[in-house]
Amino acid sequence: MSVNALFTAVSGLNANQTYLGVIGNNIANSNTDGFKSSDPIFENLVSQTMSGTSSSQEGLGTSVYSIQQEFGQGALQTTSNPLDMAIDGNGFFIVKAPNGSTFYTRNGQFSENAKGNIVDPTGNVVQGYPLSSSGVASSGSPQDISLNTGAIAPKATATATLTANLDSNIQPQIATNTSSTSTFAGSFLTAPAVKGSDTIVVKSATGFSSSSGAAGNSILIGNGDGSNNAYTIKSITGNTITLNQPLSSSVLQNTAVSQSTINLASTASIDSGNSIQINTTGKTTSATSPDPYQFLDTVASVVTPSTSSTAGTVALENAMPLTSAGYTAGGAVLVGPPSDYYSTTINTYDSLGNALPLTVTFAPSSSTSGSWNAYYSFNGTAAERQSLTSTAPDVTFNSSGQILTGQSLTLTDVPPYVGTSTTSTLPDGAKSPLTIALNLNNLTQYAAPSATTSFIQDGYSTGTLTSFTVDKSGRITGLFSNGQTKYLYQVALANFVAPTGLVSEGNSLYSQSYASGQPAVGTAQTGNFGYITDSALEQSNVNISSQFTNMIIAQNAYVANSKVLTTENAMLTSLEQAVA
Repeated sequence: MSVNALFTAVSGLNANQTYLGVIGNNIANSNTDGFKSSDPIFENLVSQTMSGTSSSQEGLGTSVYSIQQEFGQGALQTTSNPLDMAIDGNGFFIVKAPNGSTFYTRNGQFSENAKGNIVDPTGNVVQGYPLSSSGVASSGSPQDISLNTGAIAPKATATATLTANLDSNIQPQIATNTSSTSTFAGSFLTAPAVKGSDTIVVKSATGFSSSSGAAGNSILIGNGDGSNNAYTIKSITGNTITLNQPLSSSVLQNTAVSQSTINLASTASIDSGNSIQINTTGKTTSATSPDPYQFLDTVASVVTPSTSSTAGTVALENAMPLTSAGYTAGGAVLVGPPSDYYSTTINTYDSLGNALPLTVTFAPSSSTSGSWNAYYSFNGTAAERQSLTSTAPDVTFNSSGQILTGQSLTLTDVPPYVGTSTTSTLPDGAKSPLTIALNLNNLTQYAAPSATTSFIQDGYSTGTLTSFTVDKSGRITGLFSNGQTKYLYQVALANFVAPTGLVSEGNSLYSQSYASGQPAVGTAQTGNFGYITDSALEQSNVNISSQFTNMIIAQNAYVANSKVLTTENAMLTSLEQAVA
């Protein structure tokens, strides 16, 4: 009697026990991100020939030839971590261990370590390609992905575009004549001044005056916070100015000092609170040529002349531009109530990233309908600009409300404590002057309230990395605190001709083998690579229902083989008893 049935049954028990072990491992990892289920591959053992012919082969049982992983796609689950990534389609993430070993994984549960590298849960560094400013990946082998980019350098503003409507129903302004003494000037402190002191030392006292009724007998001194206080001049000795009253606060060196009154031949129709516009002459080679500046201020108070031969005095609420040279009002001074003006402001930036508010103010001129004067200032200081005349309007519109002239203008910042626009650098090291090409082509004049649709410029301050995003091609884009974005890295992917030949290293990691072949390295959405979903993880592809079904099949097969074993054993026992 043959005992082959015993060995056949034992082989079946061993194979199905292995099958149950595989099923148990699948079920145990049903919640492991990126896990791929496995299936055993059974093979029959070499058969025994009973009579020399193939039709009489008995068979010697079975064994598990190999355990093969199934790399089918797992479901994607969203997360709140922007560095979590899931591959939808072919490919593996490439990670490098501290010892230099390279592994491959479908588990995109990534985070940032103390060095700024993107790492997997075991500390292996994710590999990728550095990106250019236009998002093009560098060539060569992938390298460690690092988010430690440091601060992004500032960019000085070069262009700005204003889109706005100017209300066509606003009335033109009132023209007021100036007197020959309507000069004004500015300077800055060359030494700090202490609260309670009645003297200040300025770079230049030109244009100031202590004479009663003179235009320069009232000055404004800045407080360093954008506000200022008005003081009356008692006397001037050289560049030292003695005030009629002590300083109400301490002021620092380089604090703005400027004239706050001008004389006008007529103050008719000028009231406190009016906006006042002044064209200037006096800083050019020709006394009759207009200077490329216009000033816009608010009337603080008005002193009406007692006789027609005496000029009226207008006190201003804010400082005139601070230069060491004086200015003379050129032509008529335009006055109107605040409601007749429309202002809009945007922050521009110098070469060091300092914010300089650029304010553009529009007011209808006193010439013809559809004509507007425009006033520009950087950080409260009048801006030099091209093509300014004392009579022609700056912006004109046709009868349909479309802009005709003034579509573009180049503005130049004149820092208040420099004195001229030719200085190459400021005391803090920023490049000077700041020149901006302002595009007004999108202005309209319709019968609707004045409003700004958009005001954009291309400069920005320095910024640090605050967050990041990952697109479908695996490009990581950093968002910085200054609102700028920058391409950082593109995640590298690998693929294999025979991924079932990869060696499982645990922790959802795989290593290549002879059976898997060499990896093809690339990026998502190229070739046969899938795409990447950020803030998502690929779940295990284990199907619990299928595993339970397989478990029943393996259990029944195991029981059946054990029955063969017990039956064969009973037959052998009967044979032994018969022989005995």
